[in-house]
Amino acid sequence: MTSKERPNYAQLSIDRPAHYRIRIRGELDERMSDRLSGMRINRQPQEDSSIVTTLEGQLVDQAALFGVLVALYNLRLPLLSVEFIDNEKDDGNPLIKVRVKHKADRLEFIATGPQEALQTPEPIETVLNSCKLAGVYRVLADYRDLTDEDQHDPQAGYARGVGQVYQEYLASGGIPVKIAVVGKEEMTQAWRQSEELVRDHGLEAFVTSDYDEAVTWLRSEKKDQ
Repeated sequence: MTSKERPNYAQLSIDRPAHYRIRIRGELDERMSDRLSGMRINRQPQEDSSIVTTLEGQLVDQAALFGVLVALYNLRLPLLSVEFIDNEKDDGNPLIKVRVKHKADRLEFIATGPQEALQTPEPIETVLNSCKLAGVYRVLADYRDLTDEDQHDPQAGYARGVGQVYQEYLASGGIPVKIAVVGKEEMTQAWRQSEELVRDHGLEAFVTSDYDEAVTWLRSEKKDQ
């Protein structure tokens, strides 16, 4: 590898976007891409008739990378390699940057970027896997810095997808969680429809524009339902 081809590891950070290539032994359907943070999936037959699958794409941070690796582990697909390609490489998709704070009683995910990048269930899978690994069941998702000029309403299909991911998470041994979402007032009005839909799938969710109200709700018992 020449110096021009060598990745710039100085740009790598646990809380910034980066481009990764993951290789596993076994076959993974391309339709799983949406469940694996949108990573591109390419299957390669080997001389011994086995299959090696390569996943490649940009992830918002290393928490997202960890979520993908946990998902592959749950699928019982042996990991061959994880490679950092280039932190500045971009596949043209809208990105959300996420900082994670581990509080005494909760995880906080502070997101910046376009709201449209949230319209797939992958971010919730990363959040749930982080809860399982940290042993925490309260989550505050701070979306006040998201931007969306068009203010599209979230689709019902998105909320049902989140509900399905949550049910699969519980089936895999995950602990039940409470999630409070804090956003701008104009955003939360549209998100409340999703709040009701995910509650129908058993996920305790609360949407508000007030950070302190979100913290109070997270600390309350289930009587708030």
